[in-house]
Amino acid sequence: MMRDIDLKFWMPIYHRIAGVLDLDVGEDRRATLLLDELASPKSPDVLEELIRGEEVWVLGNAPELADQLRNSPEGIIVAADAASVVFKQVTGRDPDVVVTDLDGPVESYLEMSSVLVVHAHGDNVRRIISYVPRMGSVIPTTQVEPAGSVHNFGGFTDGDRAAFLAWSAGAKRIHLLGMNFMRINRYDVTSGKDLGRKILKLKIAKYLLKLLERLGAEVLWG
Repeated sequence: MMRDIDLKFWMPIYHRIAGVLDLDVGEDRRATLLLDELASPKSPDVLEELIRGEEVWVLGNAPELADQLRNSPEGIIVAADAASVVFKQVTGRDPDVVVTDLDGPVESYLEMSSVLVVHAHGDNVRRIISYVPRMGSVIPTTQVEPAGSVHNFGGFTDGDRAAFLAWSAGAKRIHLLGMNFMRINRYDVTSGKDLGRKILKLKIAKYLLKLLERLGAEVLWG
């Protein structure tokens, strides 16, 4: 049975991240309660049934992802947000799991058969209200304390959260593709994101993936 991350371990890390990014912890908690209210929750056991003992490929949306997917990976595919669209375009298949905080092309996920893992934080309250009631059963997650049906498996950005989730679900190995911590993809540019903040988040993601290795996960960097 999948377990939430130990909050005594995780919350000091989260609070350091919140300090660096000037996050409103109260808003993260409010978003968590809202997601719990609006989501039709799916049990995370479905992730463990899918992932335990398997080779898992965690896809980030780096500019080189499409080229890396030319030799289609064999195993369970866990795509971070917009990486799911690239995977579908290149392979013609839906990812097994999509991990999203709803700041990507959400309409595309609504048409996929993937297990959707939807994340709450203070900056996406409007998107939670807009999209979650339309998404059917999802696995809701947060970066603060779990509440109701909302879980915290660890991680902060979509990409490193996908890796933490795979580890929690018992992945044999975690392969990283499309994880470039220096270059920003075109989607982030055209969607008007704060690029300086995005680069800072990529550094946080790399730190957390290294931390996951120290916790005992076998992570293969593509």
